[in-house]
Amino acid sequence: MVLGDHQLHDIYSKQDGAAFTLSYQLDDPHGYQLYCIDASLDVPGKENRQVFQYLQADVPAKTALELLQLKLSAPDGQDPFRPLNLKETEQYIHLLKANHMNTQNLDFLKKSLLNLGFGEKVNKELEQQIGKKTPEFTLAAKHEFNQTPIDYQLHFKAGESEGMYFFNKYDATITKAKGEDINQTFYINKGNGITAKEAFNLMEGRAVHKQLFNKDGEKYQAWLQLDPDNLTQNGNKEIKRFNENYGFNLEQVLTGKGIKEMENAESKESLLRSLHKGNAQQITVTRGKEEVKYFVTASPQFKTIDLYDHQMKRIKREELLQPSQKNTQSQKNNRQQKEGLPEKKQQSRKRKMTV
Repeated sequence: MVLGDHQLHDIYSKQDGAAFTLSYQLDDPHGYQLYCIDASLDVPGKENRQVFQYLQADVPAKTALELLQLKLSAPDGQDPFRPLNLKETEQYIHLLKANHMNTQNLDFLKKSLLNLGFGEKVNKELEQQIGKKTPEFTLAAKHEFNQTPIDYQLHFKAGESEGMYFFNKYDATITKAKGEDINQTFYINKGNGITAKEAFNLMEGRAVHKQLFNKDGEKYQAWLQLDPDNLTQNGNKEIKRFNENYGFNLEQVLTGKGIKEMENAESKESLLRSLHKGNAQQITVTRGKEEVKYFVTASPQFKTIDLYDHQMKRIKREELLQPSQKNTQSQKNNRQQKEGLPEKKQQSRKRKMTV
C-alpha cells in the first residue's frame, strides 16, 4: 500500500474472531509507525458480510473488538472509512450502547403490551413519543368485550437511565348503558400484571386467578376480586386476595355436577383456564337425554361458583345438582332442620305421628 510518497506495510492479525489489518508507515528517522487499523468482524449467518471500522493507532484491540460487536447489534450511519481516535471510539461505543438499550427497551415495551392484551395498534405512537424523548406520556387503547366497550389510558414514564422507559400502570373505564362510568387503575410490574381482558372481568365483578409475587420475590397463586365497599385513597377499589391456603378448589367444585365439559381432559382444561381468567363460561349439563346450557363464574370468596341462564340472569346454584343429588341434599336439609328443633317440639312431632 502506498500513501503519498510513503509506503505502508500491512500486518494481519486475528483476535476473538475479529480481523485486524495494521498498516505501518515508514517515518524517517523514527522508522515504521502504526498509521491506522482496519478492524472487521464477520456477520453471523451471512456469508461475505462484515462490519468494519478504520481506527487510529491509539485504539487498543479490546476497545476495537467491543465496538465491532456493538456494530453487529446496533448498526448506524457512522462512516466506517474515517479513522477514529480513542476518544471518538469510546464516544461511539457509548452511543451504540445507548441505541442498543433503547432498542431493547422499546422491544420489551411492545412485547409487554402484546402480552397484556393491548395488541400492536399503539406501537407507532409509542415509538414517536420515545423518539421525541417525552418524559411522561399516555397512550389510548380501546377494546370491546361482550358488546361492552372499555377504554384504557396507558401510562409511560422515562426512568433515570438514559433513554429507558417504563410502562407502570393503566386506567380502565367502562361506560354503562345508563352513562355511569366504572373506573379502575391497574399497576404493571416489569411487564407483568392484569391483562386488558382480566381488567374488564374484574370490573364486571368477577374473580381472576393470577400468579403473584410476595415481597421476597417468591411466586404464589391467588384469586383476585375487586371490593366495591372499600376504596383506596385514589378512589381505586381494593383488591381482595384468596390464596391457595384459603381452600377454594375450582375443579373440585365443578366435579360431579354433570357438566359435560368436565368429562374429558381437554375440554376440562379449557373450561378451568377460561374461568381462571375471570370469564363467564358456558357449560353444558346433561339431564337424562337433554342438555341444558348455563353460564358459570368462579366465586372464590364463598368457595363455590355462580350460575347464570342464557341471558346472564343469576339463578340458584342448586340447578346444577343432579336429581339424585337434589333428593340427597333435600333429605340432608330436612334432617338438619329437624335436628335443630328444640327437644319439646321434636317430642310433640313424635306424639302426633304416633296418634
